[in-house]
Amino acid sequence: MNFLTNQWNYIKKLASVMALIFIITTGGWIVYLYDISKEPQPIDKELIVEGENALNIGHYNEAQRIFEDELKANPKNQPAEWGLKIALLRQSISKPEFKETIDELYQQDPNDAHLNLFLGEYFAAHEQPDKALSYYEQAITQNPKLAEAHNALALFYAKLGDYETAKVESLEAIDTSPSAVPRYRNNLGNIYFKQYHFEEAIKEYGKNKEYPLSMLESSRVYWHLEYLSQATTNQNQAIEWLNNQAIMAKPENQEAWYFEVSPRKSVQLVTSEEKKIYAYYCLSISLFLQGDKLAAENELKKLSDLNQARPTNIAALLALTLDTLAQSNSHFADQVIAYKQLYL
Repeated sequence: MNFLTNQWNYIKKLASVMALIFIITTGGWIVYLYDISKEPQPIDKELIVEGENALNIGHYNEAQRIFEDELKANPKNQPAEWGLKIALLRQSISKPEFKETIDELYQQDPNDAHLNLFLGEYFAAHEQPDKALSYYEQAITQNPKLAEAHNALALFYAKLGDYETAKVESLEAIDTSPSAVPRYRNNLGNIYFKQYHFEEAIKEYGKNKEYPLSMLESSRVYWHLEYLSQATTNQNQAIEWLNNQAIMAKPENQEAWYFEVSPRKSVQLVTSEEKKIYAYYCLSISLFLQGDKLAAENELKKLSDLNQARPTNIAALLALTLDTLAQSNSHFADQVIAYKQLYL
């Protein structure tokens, strides 16, 4: 009997000790987990690199999102804070406060390649080519792999008519970008087009997949080559992509489209509606040039579904495009005049 009593007392003592150990251990973990929750999360270096890559190829909206996500977890992350400032700054380049803001940031870090790139773009837009070139070159010296700087320099030289140097910089932009950037290929195609190297232009445009702008640009080349059925095919493909939400959600398809209408003026299409209007007009032109007036009008009737009137800048862009076509293909002259009178 004494043996059973002793055993029972031993079991109770052992259970008490184990319970005490459990309480101490559990309490320790609770305190530890609480302390951990109060500490800042470890900096996600991969996220910072991802944000920098987005900046390097001009995906400023995407860079903004990445840096904001990191700052939510680590509000004191200085690289993310600076990256966010850079992304927001570029998106305000056309606003009055841009120059004052960039001057303040430049005082903090004059060796930041992005700031020098933005200053180059600013002075290029304000017809100060010497200053623009100086800042572009500084940006590339500071970061030779800054693809956006090479692309900006390519556009700069193309505007000056130095197409050979422009092509070199375009290829640098393509080679230094961490991923395929359709805009760079498209710009290289535009340079070939300006040189009347039509086959090379079509080849570059064709390397861009699910990128409606390049498909429309290639159709413009086919007009000059008088391959109107191929132009129609490409324009239908562009419209199909424009109406595909998944394709248009890609960062490259969120960017504005720029068209140079004169050395000092460009047309910018920002919204998906504007891009669709331009595409439907291009298809309408192809059908009209083939002599199918009814089909051309039917394409324009589809614009009513967009609930948006045709912007005047698109009309000016189309008129210039048609005039250029008539100058290089004189037998299209009468059709160009007729189309402009009827629809523009």
